[in-house]
Amino acid sequence: MTVRVGIVGFSEDKKIVLSNLLHQYAVTITESEETNVVISADNATDRKPQIRISSVGVDTIPAVDDEQVIVLSSSLIETCSAKLEGILNPKISTSYKIITGLPFQYNLVPSSIRSHLLKARQFDTDLSRHLAIEIARKSIIDAFRSLGFPLERKVPPSLLVTHDIDTEKGFHNSLSLKAVDDEVGVSSLWFLPADEYPISTHIAGELARGSVIGSHDTKHDGKLVTMRRQSALLARLKKSKTTLQNLFEREITHFRAPLLQFSRRIAIALGEAGYTADFSVPCWEPIHPSTMNGSGIESAQPFRVENITEFPLTLFQDHQLLNVMRLSTREAVKFWTEQARLIRKFDGDLVLSVHPDYAFSRDLESYRELLKSLLEVQAADAA
Repeated sequence: MTVRVGIVGFSEDKKIVLSNLLHQYAVTITESEETNVVISADNATDRKPQIRISSVGVDTIPAVDDEQVIVLSSSLIETCSAKLEGILNPKISTSYKIITGLPFQYNLVPSSIRSHLLKARQFDTDLSRHLAIEIARKSIIDAFRSLGFPLERKVPPSLLVTHDIDTEKGFHNSLSLKAVDDEVGVSSLWFLPADEYPISTHIAGELARGSVIGSHDTKHDGKLVTMRRQSALLARLKKSKTTLQNLFEREITHFRAPLLQFSRRIAIALGEAGYTADFSVPCWEPIHPSTMNGSGIESAQPFRVENITEFPLTLFQDHQLLNVMRLSTREAVKFWTEQARLIRKFDGDLVLSVHPDYAFSRDLESYRELLKSLLEVQAADAA
């Protein structure tokens, strides 16, 4: 059943937040008076059934005004707005600007030095403390249910296995991970930088079979988020897209920025360059390279920004687990499985990123165990 929802009495930015909270559910946002449920600001309407977002003395527990009105705190929406603003206008750290501004590419700096910079910071690895948007979404979904309109996701929660191939070494290791993906029946998504290393047609052909290919920028130099000229940013994103399309002979519509760079300017340029989906925003990153702090949208479901659909990376990157938290591959499997169970409690998608550049390409048994564990979580949720 598709639920007709009116949103009244809010500014445009708050309407966007509310629309994104409902984005994955079978609802139609309408300006018509003919609605099943209306979401309103304080006293904006007397139409019922109503979810009223109140700024007056309401905590986050739904309060029943009468049988057809449920009152929620406006702090839920304010929190969601703040999280969105944080990723659209990130505060780039001075150290990131220095490293990516070097006359040579940042990854020529020894990885031990780069990892040390991240390890030296305090970081929070408890994902349950960083699901603010999911907590807000759950309150609203529960309110719909209490009013007699249970919402269903348009597409059931998904498992998305993605791989970023940062280096030539990783490119040559990629088919070992691809073989495990194929073995367990997982269709994977591969992000390649267009001009970072030679891309052989043989390996490219094998990667593309049964997989989705996406752009990972032109170079893995981390410069996108600090580029000043929008025209140069757009040209670079177009170049990566065109180069990969010519190589793989297919349309490239998916993107993930190296180092999970993201901003409103990048989102605008992605749309203008012809991409439709971006995978650059983490749900939560314990220590994000560009900010040198914990950072993320705190959402486990896709949302829309500047005509682009954003698919948050809901499980921590393997680099965070292996290089920053210093877990073994076996420990990482257990950690990810627990994260997956938590995300499923919020009806979220499981989005995983494993680099063939790192340890899992040398421990395929642990990688196989990881995929099987995530598939079990997926199956249990479906059941």
